Amino acid sequence: MKSHIQPSIGWFVLSEADRASANRYLASLASDGTRDELGFAPIHFAFADRLFPGTSVQHAQLRYVFFVAWGYQELLARTAGQRFSVDELFEIERRFSLRLMRTVKSLDNSGISGWTRYQAGERPIVRASTIYWTALRSWKMVGAVGGGDGSPTEVQLRNIWPQLVTRSDGDEGKALVTTLFEGLPAAPAGWQNKTGELDFRLRRCEAEYLRRRWRVAGDGGAQPLLSRLTDAGVSTESLWSARVFDVATPSERRALVLARQAASLACIARAAHSALVEAKRNEDRGLCESRHADAFPDLRDQHKETALQLDVDALQRETGIDRELVGFIKVVTGWLRDQGSLEAIARDLTLRERSLKESRAFLLNEKRRRDWRKAVATPLDYRWPVVRNMIDCIQEAS
Repeated sequence: MKSHIQPSIGWFVLSEADRASANRYLASLASDGTRDELGFAPIHFAFADRLFPGTSVQHAQLRYVFFVAWGYQELLARTAGQRFSVDELFEIERRFSLRLMRTVKSLDNSGISGWTRYQAGERPIVRASTIYWTALRSWKMVGAVGGGDGSPTEVQLRNIWPQLVTRSDGDEGKALVTTLFEGLPAAPAGWQNKTGELDFRLRRCEAEYLRRRWRVAGDGGAQPLLSRLTDAGVSTESLWSARVFDVATPSERRALVLARQAASLACIARAAHSALVEAKRNEDRGLCESRHADAFPDLRDQHKETALQLDVDALQRETGIDRELVGFIKVVTGWLRDQGSLEAIARDLTLRERSLKESRAFLLNEKRRRDWRKAVATPLDYRWPVVRNMIDCIQEAS
């Protein structure tokens, strides 16, 4: 797997096929839940991480952060002073996952992580604890342990696991186990049972705990927009709602304006890319599909005005995106301003995709186009659908 994701899943014992599958899955969710052939993910991450720290497009159910924390607490109580046991953690996750699966009416869209693998009697490729660990760290649910300066990564926690128990001088050397999650609400009664209902509904104490954690989740312990929106009960359909802007600070409002403009530009570029791939696929296979070709003109017209307002230099200062992405955005902006055709941008989109995907680029690789399927392009959403659901969960439980 690529080096930039090794810390997250590098300590699984997986087959080559599973490693490749995990890599593809994580890459597919690199930005806003869609394939990122043109490399807009850095913009998505920069704004989403600033405004909604600790969140991810993979966070389907907020209460998972407690399942993961309770699972680690249970594992620590069992194995304090011993080496970290991935197998035991897997079994804890299997146990609560099966209980969740027996509780929901439909597994499709249930948000249960890895349910298809559990249903087949197999282990998920990516564990829930890996998916949600970033939230536990960013929301300061897990503290500094083992002499570290900050919350540990999963790999760091595994390495210092034997150090999480010490011996007191008195009481005949009684074992003292480190507290991983300070102030964490208690697990529900029967947490370690193999059967019994278990669901995703937050208890009030859990919701209030998350409110407190979110208030200090920003850079330097500042209160991020995520927290202030939750306190104000704002979970509007659109991130660009006046209610969101009313809660935002002046600097966040400036960021939101840039984010909206960049989102529109990304939508147009992705729509153009999809229309071009669709046309090539039609040529490859003798098809006459036009879903993306039909959608492109309306998407361009809908988002053009907003996209052309984008100050690319201000965007770079705000997000730290690299020169290559800045240059590509300026090319797309110029093409939009000139009212260019799809053919006029085809070469630039092909060069951009090739620079990122090399021989795997859809515009160049006929074999990869054979099974190409993609939803109609949408603007970058900066995880707002996930965040909106989280805020609703907190409100319902409070």
